[in-house]
Amino acid sequence: MTGSPCLIIKELSLFDLRCHERINWQCEEGINLLSGQNGSGKTTMLEAVYMMAHGRSFRQARDPELVRWGMDTFRISGVWKRYGPMHVDLVGRRGKSEIVLQGKKISRRKELTETLPVVVEAPQAGKLVDGVPGERRKWLDSVIHASNPATYRAYQTYLRALMQRGRLIRRNRSSAELDVWEHQIVTAGRQVVRSRVEMINSLNDSLENEHELMESTLKLELISTAPDSEQSWLERLASRRDDDARLGRLQTGPHCDRLKILFAGREIRSVGSRGQQKLAAMALRLAECAVRQEYRHLAPLLLLDDCLEALDTDRQQRLMNRLYSYQGQILMTVPSGIEVPKRLTIHQSHLSECVANESGLGAIRPAMKIVTGRKMEKAA
Repeated sequence: MTGSPCLIIKELSLFDLRCHERINWQCEEGINLLSGQNGSGKTTMLEAVYMMAHGRSFRQARDPELVRWGMDTFRISGVWKRYGPMHVDLVGRRGKSEIVLQGKKISRRKELTETLPVVVEAPQAGKLVDGVPGERRKWLDSVIHASNPATYRAYQTYLRALMQRGRLIRRNRSSAELDVWEHQIVTAGRQVVRSRVEMINSLNDSLENEHELMESTLKLELISTAPDSEQSWLERLASRRDDDARLGRLQTGPHCDRLKILFAGREIRSVGSRGQQKLAAMALRLAECAVRQEYRHLAPLLLLDDCLEALDTDRQQRLMNRLYSYQGQILMTVPSGIEVPKRLTIHQSHLSECVANESGLGAIRPAMKIVTGRKMEKAA
């Protein structure tokens, strides 16, 4: 949806987070490239932005692993622009984090994710294309709940009823008690399946716009184990109680659904090259951003960690051209020596060993603040 406002981070400051003692990054609208050697902390910069929006790391790291060695706490501070200026501060102690948004403590992550839509594609953020089926289900549900928070209630109801039915089966409780929970499973489960089908249709509409990036059609397909009618689903649940008790799990329902990613009609995790799978993940994230923007009328901030890895020069150029057309802000890490297509104006910074200035605050040194159709080289 063109013309929607964009979520922008203007300034990021880190204190005692992982390898960074004190560091500051000034960001611009559009694409911001961050280069640097391995171990210089490029991914940590993106991780910090994600943590301010989600209350946790996309690396799934606990607080003690985030604190710089020898320190007790870390702090992340960000100046954002949504419809107006916003300030976010996150202080992490061992086992506990505290987030302050516009001077108010945040007690629920949901408040953050709804306010600051941030999407990440990173090797450590889960394998969307070639990972286990649960990763793709989790991603699909996260897009649904972010776009339409009201759907989360049905999802929670389904999981709670599923858990209660399992407990009753293990305790050999009466069929009357089981009937109640199985009714909830079917009622909420049908809503979950319906919301997934609707979201897949929306994502597939957006994926049609990525044909040039992918060289062929990329499409999502839901393989559901849930029966079509409410009555047949209830009958199946009742007939499989003994089997479910023996196996210790329910084998029918949305929690068993499979999301297939098809490339030219075949599942890409089986037939796609590494480069094709990498571009497929990028296409899915761009489709996610388009859907979120359509529902929430706000272009998400896109974080891309090492997204050019495994891509040949042609695919790198094609991806950079596609990212340049994205309406929102992009923060991405890249190795040194990346070729930028001509006509593109991109902001680049180089991350080297942090040397404190007179105020004691280190900074990311700009390599070429604006690069237009020239080779990006490592900063001196």
